[in-house]
Amino acid sequence: MTKPELRLDFCSYQAAQYACRHWHYSRKIPVGKLVKVGVWEDGKFIGAIIFGDGLLGPKGMVYGGVDKFKVAEIVRIALRKHEHAVSRMIAIAIKLLLRRCPGIELIVAFADQGENHHGGIYQASNFLYTGTTEIGRLFKHRLTGRILHNRAVSVNGYRSHFGHVRKVPRHDECEIIGGTRKHRYFLPLTPGMKEIALKMQKDYPKRATSKENVAPGVYPGETFYDPCQVGNRKILRPPGASHVGRYSPSGNFRRKAYGLATSRK
Repeated sequence: MTKPELRLDFCSYQAAQYACRHWHYSRKIPVGKLVKVGVWEDGKFIGAIIFGDGLLGPKGMVYGGVDKFKVAEIVRIALRKHEHAVSRMIAIAIKLLLRRCPGIELIVAFADQGENHHGGIYQASNFLYTGTTEIGRLFKHRLTGRILHNRAVSVNGYRSHFGHVRKVPRHDECEIIGGTRKHRYFLPLTPGMKEIALKMQKDYPKRATSKENVAPGVYPGETFYDPCQVGNRKILRPPGASHVGRYSPSGNFRRKAYGLATSRK
């Protein structure tokens, strides 16, 4: 049976947020500066792969001397039921990321042991395994019941992210519920980064006790989401093109590599 046509392109915040809320176990989209790549099969929106600064924190250097501004983390892979391999989607998404952020030299990804993930999709994508993270604290907001990472709460109720101050829950509004370790994977994009990553490389972990499921499938009663439709007003777009929101830059790269229609600003 022939597989559907696979296309990836930059997508809007709204579409990426929808994918995270419906097809990712966290049910939320990360904060901060993000590069959001939508995924389509036969013109149907099936999810998003999102890059960001992730868990790198405020330090300028990470992982033993790597400039944090040369590092991008895969912070979400939120997909509904699909036919193509996730490893292929990741490879195309990284090529799009490098077109927008040419200075990136290292891709980092994490697999949460608390969700029984071992990182099989990153192993299939030829990432290098570099061990596990320290156990991070998790908080449960008493009013909403939301589970929050340590960086999503503070003592005074405010956090600074790249100079932008935002309001967050206070420590006294939450209770500590512990945390889990995460498997860490590197994909070096330059010889220098590869040398650093190889020094940290370890054997791949085995499959977790339950099936690898980075992004849950369609939930019962889930309706098809068309990112080219706003309310009752349909916006005409060629299949696979960027949906409503900011258009991605035009160029021969996507047209030749993926057969996408030219976008306009």
